[in-house]
Amino acid sequence: MIIAVASPPGAGKTHWIHQQIAQKNEPVGYFSPQTDSIPIDAIYLQSEYPQLKLYQTGEEAASTDTITYIEIPWYLDLAGIEPLLQTVNSHRVAIIPDDTDSTELKSWADEIIPTTNITNPTTALQIHRGVLTGEILDFDSLATFWLELTQGAYGEVVRAKGIFDLADGQSYYGDFTSGKPEIELKPLNLPRWLDGRPDRFSGFEIVGSNLDKAEIVQTVRDCCIPEDAINYYQQQVKESLASQLEAV
Repeated sequence: MIIAVASPPGAGKTHWIHQQIAQKNEPVGYFSPQTDSIPIDAIYLQSEYPQLKLYQTGEEAASTDTITYIEIPWYLDLAGIEPLLQTVNSHRVAIIPDDTDSTELKSWADEIIPTTNITNPTTALQIHRGVLTGEILDFDSLATFWLELTQGAYGEVVRAKGIFDLADGQSYYGDFTSGKPEIELKPLNLPRWLDGRPDRFSGFEIVGSNLDKAEIVQTVRDCCIPEDAINYYQQQVKESLASQLEAV
């Protein structure tokens, strides 16, 4: 069984899939088309459920899992996923805010899940992505940028998410949806990386209108710890963790 999930940006696809996985005891898989290079949702879900099997493009049809969730990005034409869905046992789920006129989604879906209203942008949506793999960020600088971003300092943001490696060795998940009060930056359940530059994905995706992409790039760059300071910060964390172990 493949369960394909679609919605407008920020309506709660990943959150809904998260809830479904929590209720399953059998093997579960996950795939999101056209996100192989920015696998933010995949990494977040697998950090919560380590048993989750992640699929890359071309692997999803070969899944032998009892259930595989396909999270369809909002910018992907639904017709593009149909060849896959028609060759397998599939179920189409659309998550639709109460105030949204989603005629295409409603006609496509086998099941419609209503959700709370989301803030609609005033102009056409843009998407801005950045890969930060190997970079280590200062937490206070990142928190300031994330707050400014969500308050409109870089344009009208509808949805923002990211995974960031920080100086304490932890990987943090950022999650924001316009109209919702939560502005999350929380550590993921992943091992600390305290030996040089991290060899794992980090990056961000911002959806909105009138985005100042150049300023976003520069501000994120300013959050990064310079090469000559990385070892210092990592050594400080190692010593702190060693002291905590000795105290126990």
